[in-house]
Amino acid sequence: MALIIGFLVGRQTAPTPSAAPDGTDTAAVAPATPTQDTAELARLAQEVAPGTRDEGPTAGPDGRFDATIHGPGAEITSPDDVLKVHRRDPADPFAVGALDAPVVISEFSDFECPFCSRFANTTEPVILQDYVEKGLVRLEWNDLPVNGPMAEDAAKAGRAAAAQGRFREYKHALYTATRDVQGHPNHTVEDFVRYAEEAGVPDLERFRADVTDGTFDESVTAAKNYGASIGVNGTPSFFIGESYVSGAQPTEVFVQVITEELAKVARGDVEVPAVP
Repeated sequence: MALIIGFLVGRQTAPTPSAAPDGTDTAAVAPATPTQDTAELARLAQEVAPGTRDEGPTAGPDGRFDATIHGPGAEITSPDDVLKVHRRDPADPFAVGALDAPVVISEFSDFECPFCSRFANTTEPVILQDYVEKGLVRLEWNDLPVNGPMAEDAAKAGRAAAAQGRFREYKHALYTATRDVQGHPNHTVEDFVRYAEEAGVPDLERFRADVTDGTFDESVTAAKNYGASIGVNGTPSFFIGESYVSGAQPTEVFVQVITEELAKVARGDVEVPAVP
């Protein structure tokens, strides 16, 4: 499965955008080709019907959400299965946006990663406002704690918040707090509890227990192994529809790739799968 990323990046024939002023690497961006007219792509993107299934996950009888969810939407056996990376799972507490949105962005991130924080604070708000809220894009989070034990603990804390239906709020609180941190923030359990309180997690004692008692150890390990199995070894990384973007690229790069992926749907090159 590690061939998937090589296939996605290797098939792009266009030159990549220039390096960002901050030195962000753009080598793994999947931009539109020079033969594709930008205005035509934008026109096609505007023709796509938005998704309407935005009801969100439902808590179980115990009032908790399934925060053990990880992995792809279906088994991945070849590079042609790239769209299966996207779960489109109605029970997914780590996702935001319509289940039947024409484009899904599967993000692989780490709460100890400063570049993930950069994406969350600069680009993600634009994607949420311009695409997710309009039913055009669904965002799905995947844990990829590559920055050591503290990153794994942070991933467990994210799942503890998700179990109480507050993952997106927790994620926002954490990344807002680390907006100006240089390097890894080195979070502690007390930091996690503070973010959970800011996020409105209702049962903080249960949250603390879920973070520290091994409840999500297997889920975090499995999520990390899944990322490695498809060749994702750095954060943040993104599958946007069929395309792959590596790093906290400038917002315009994400807009460019999203527009191309929406245009594929408009042309009929990509079919939006039916969802339960």
